[in-house]
Amino acid sequence: VSTQSTGKQINLRMVNERKRNSGVKLVTDMRRDHQPRTRKRNKGEDIPEDRLGNRIQLHFSPALREYLAKDREMVVVKKHVLKIPATFNCETVFSEFLQHEKLTNSIYLANGTSLDMVSGLRAYFNHRFVVELLYKGELAQVKGYNETKTLFSELFGCEHLLRLLTSIGRMISGKEFSDIGFGILQEHFQRLLDFIDLYKDKYLNPDNYIPMQP
Repeated sequence: VSTQSTGKQINLRMVNERKRNSGVKLVTDMRRDHQPRTRKRNKGEDIPEDRLGNRIQLHFSPALREYLAKDREMVVVKKHVLKIPATFNCETVFSEFLQHEKLTNSIYLANGTSLDMVSGLRAYFNHRFVVELLYKGELAQVKGYNETKTLFSELFGCEHLLRLLTSIGRMISGKEFSDIGFGILQEHFQRLLDFIDLYKDKYLNPDNYIPMQP
């Protein structure tokens, strides 16, 4: 899915919901007429420590919760940023997740759902990166990048992907899904989160941080 397709919807071929709701879609949060269900976060505003209480309730392991807290501390308190390009950027994480799905003979890869989920998350990540996924101290790092054309998923890694997963539920329009639809989305996002947790020692390395430039 191209980051230029701001007005397009990303179809999720959810097998369990086809009969009841064949129009289940993951919608990019960039349509002009979209009204967010909660207050829009100002660019650079500190990300709250806990944004897990949204429409999609993902289970973050204690280790991932701890890492999210440390991530905030590194940036907000200790004034560090993440190195770019990341050793393992989001595209690498997505690719290795799909490979993992293949090795485990996942039905979701076979029916296209895993690919659709990755495409949807990639679109959210790139479109909402500067507004939603950065602390104030990180804005200078991306100042020279074009917000509408840069593929941030090729520059940044799993730390920012985790930040996205903490808030993905409130980014998706509540008008687009039934409760069943949100439940299906939650199931598929959880599989990706569990994969990240499985390989957290590879993707989430404290050495990924460097001091902010004065």
